[in-house]
Amino acid sequence: MQSRIGAALSLYTFAVLGLLLFVAPWTLVWTQATYTLLPERLGRWVLTGWVRGIVSGLGALDLVIALQVGAEMWRRMRRDQQPRDDNDAGTSER
Repeated sequence: MQSRIGAALSLYTFAVLGLLLFVAPWTLVWTQATYTLLPERLGRWVLTGWVRGIVSGLGALDLVIALQVGAEMWRRMRRDQQPRDDNDAGTSER
């Protein structure tokens, strides 16, 4: 049960963080926060396309990881729901 909770928590974390990192660099909030919170020289650097692309790439990577974690959770849930056959214990009857 604990592994399911941990997997669900990591799925949620990777998905939310990935979506935020993927979208945020291209929003007006990114631009405004850059101008107000960072020194001018660093702010110009953060607003360049390649820095935004790197941040979005990290977000895309997080989304891929979230998909992998979700797929693994799905496989485990499907496997746990299947009835187990006691005759598959390695002994065959003739």
